[in-house]
Amino acid sequence: MAKIDWSDEYKLGLPAIDAEHQDLLAICNEFLEFAQADCAPSLLATVLDRMVMRTRAHFVAEERMLDRHGYPDLVVHKAEHDRLLAQADTLRRRFAAENQQDGLRQLTLETAEFLQSWLLDHIRTNDRPYRPFLMSLA
Repeated sequence: MAKIDWSDEYKLGLPAIDAEHQDLLAICNEFLEFAQADCAPSLLATVLDRMVMRTRAHFVAEERMLDRHGYPDLVVHKAEHDRLLAQADTLRRRFAAENQQDGLRQLTLETAEFLQSWLLDHIRTNDRPYRPFLMSLA
């Protein structure tokens, strides 16, 4: 559960979106740090809740921006957002219900892996394709 450093690989060149991605990365790193330190499950759940709340707000803002500019793949992009939020909500519910220490450790690892792969893979695979479209409008 190593901390994730922001790099140009994740930069889209869209200041507002890049700032939101950096904010989400900071929250992800906070979860990873607390998980590594064996912090209380309630603290991990609070950070996870904040991550999901901020992600939901980010997705809404991103979808509005893409809609405003007529992005042709918005339906597919939104479907991916919906899928990720459903996975995150499932993890949140499992986190709230888990009370066995061994199960909690496994769930914490699973959640950390999800947050890391979701954030980085989503930027590289799902967000990067809309960058040339938006840049062509400038």
